[in-house]
Order: sequence, then C-alpha cells, then structure tokens
Amino acid sequence: MTPFHDPDEAAIFRYLTGSTTPPAPGEQPSPAHMPRRKQPPRTAADIARAENLNLGDLPRPRREARPPSRRPRTSVLKDALAHLQESGCRRGQEAYRLAQQWLEVEPALDGVRRWTSKIGPRLPHAAAELVRHGLGTADLDMLIDGTPAHRRLRNGEAVGQVVAALLILRRRP
Repeated sequence: MTPFHDPDEAAIFRYLTGSTTPPAPGEQPSPAHMPRRKQPPRTAADIARAENLNLGDLPRPRREARPPSRRPRTSVLKDALAHLQESGCRRGQEAYRLAQQWLEVEPALDGVRRWTSKIGPRLPHAAAELVRHGLGTADLDMLIDGTPAHRRLRNGEAVGQVVAALLILRRRP
C-alpha cells in the first residue's frame, strides 16, 4: 500500500522506490508497473542465448600487442633519483617527482644528466618544451643577445621566450 490515494501518484511512487507491485484491480497497467530495469546478462553465453547466437563457430579475436609502458624502469628511476639528489634536490618527494618528469622527457639516464647539467635539475618542463619544438641540449649554447640560452633558463626567463628566440636564431643563415 502506498501513502497516495491517486493511482497515478501511487504508480510513480512505486516506480521511484523500485517496487513492482501489480496494478490494483480495475487499474490499467502503466510503465510505472514494469520492473525498474532489466537485469544485465551475467556472461557472454547469456547474451548469446538471449540474441539466439551460436558463438561456437566464430574464431577468437586476436589480442593486439600493448604499446610499451610510459613508466620508466625502476633501476633507471633510481639512478635518476640519485643523480638529482646529488645535483641539489634534497627533499625526497620533490626529487622523486622531478626524476619521473625528467624520465618522461628523456628516458635514458645520460640524457637526463646532459639536460640537468645545462639547465639545472628543477626545469624538466623547460626541457619538455624545448624537445617538443625540436631543440636539444646543443641548441642551449646559442647566444641570445650575448647570453647563452641555458643561462637565461637558469635565471628564470620564460621558457616560451627562450624557445622563440632559439627558433629564430636557428632559421638565420
């Protein structure tokens, strides 16, 4: 029994509460009297049975190879972490976060060492931006108004400005 006297309100109440009581005698069945949702099939065999499919003759789909993981190998991560701690990152969490970011830019430890020797250990975002524009550590030796690009980055100049200046210098004959 519902707290409503109006049959429409009672049907809506039953629907919203998940109750599937049959309609009262003389009352027309409505969508509110239907079960709230169908039970999902439990297995692929249940789906095939419901759809009248015979899956026994179909070949099994081949799994495609997964792309290589973007996560660095543990030993490289440990080596990069040790290198960053030697370079001046004393806080453990910060060094770990920076090591992960550096290994996303440069997966080899030698590359991380080259980049950190040029621009310092705390600028992996700058290296990522330079790499994205096709610039490498050798390009950081170019002079921008008499100052090497790596020094400008270490002194806090905006990465975008340094990248733009390096790209302009690179295009000059």
